[in-house]
Amino acid sequence: MSLSVVATITAKPEFRTEVRQALDLIVPPSRAEAGCLQYDLHITRDKPDSFVMIERWEDDATLDRHMATAHFAALVAAIDGKVTGVDIIRLDLVS
Repeated sequence: MSLSVVATITAKPEFRTEVRQALDLIVPPSRAEAGCLQYDLHITRDKPDSFVMIERWEDDATLDRHMATAHFAALVAAIDGKVTGVDIIRLDLVS
């Protein structure tokens, strides 16, 4: 069964553009990873500093491998100090 992830990244207003650019950069290599079923970046309509990544992975192991990649480490470094929070929710499909 696949694993879904909803990651909400809230940028500090003065770093909105930089955070968005860093998030844009991680999408293509993440989509190319084995086990990635979906990797889409969204912006919250009424909160322009809030970005939401909706992801689907084959299983926990593929997500764990994703979080160990160089492009994920680059994202973490790029947004360090530029966000007020990162909230990651792992979901199991029920129906």
